[in-house]
Amino acid sequence: MGTTPAVRRHYVEGRWGQLHFYRAAPERPSRRPLVCFHLSPSSARMYEPFIAEMGRDRLAVAVDTPGYGGSDAPPRPPDSLGEYSAALGDLLDALKLESVDLFGAHTGSRLAVELAHQRPKQIHRLILFGAAVYTEAERAAQQRTYVETPRDTAITGAYLARRWDGWCSWRWPGVSDAMVLRSYVASLDNFERSWWAHNTVFRHDMGARLKALAQETMVLCCKDDIYEPTQRAKDWINRGRYVERADWGHWFLEVKTAEAADLARGFLDS
Repeated sequence: MGTTPAVRRHYVEGRWGQLHFYRAAPERPSRRPLVCFHLSPSSARMYEPFIAEMGRDRLAVAVDTPGYGGSDAPPRPPDSLGEYSAALGDLLDALKLESVDLFGAHTGSRLAVELAHQRPKQIHRLILFGAAVYTEAERAAQQRTYVETPRDTAITGAYLARRWDGWCSWRWPGVSDAMVLRSYVASLDNFERSWWAHNTVFRHDMGARLKALAQETMVLCCKDDIYEPTQRAKDWINRGRYVERADWGHWFLEVKTAEAADLARGFLDS
């Protein structure tokens, strides 16, 4: 395997304007390209160490969802996750990628699943970090917390403190202050549309969409805020495997980069 490549920033044109992405690749890639989708509201920066490691033997890309990070926003809140995933598919066309693997995190897992349904011949395998299968009660509670509350919330010092405390509550050994701060800041960026992606998430049936998925899929369940709902995904995987890592949580792509890359390669390249 080659040396660790530099991570570079790039833009391509999409249906809603520019898509911003991070890219790492060796001079001569020997494996299928990997495209990564982040959780929301956040940005693809969470993948920088991981795509640098994965970029030692393949093109590895992490793209900002439209309206988040550095990507231009849709003209209105999308009606479905399918609209977001179709827009992310513009990146594959712009980069002329004929066959790719996908890695998704939380909301990004749902985007990966929907893009795999939309492009079954182009998407080869999927890794889903967090694939929550919600009960109706959980779905309603999440809708109130992540959609209705942000739409009606004034940005005050007390609110910002609560958000900071929320992120800090998910720390585990090896997670630095800087890691928490980056996630905190990314979750507040573009605050006025922070709820847009979540507004589509809680109408999405992850269990049914997983069950109907033809591609081999690995669901990675870590000890985070959707730990229990992701455990339920084990019973909905059509083809693939379920891996539980209760010793990992948010930021494992930074804290356990090499181990995470080994796990990903073991599945994607088998």
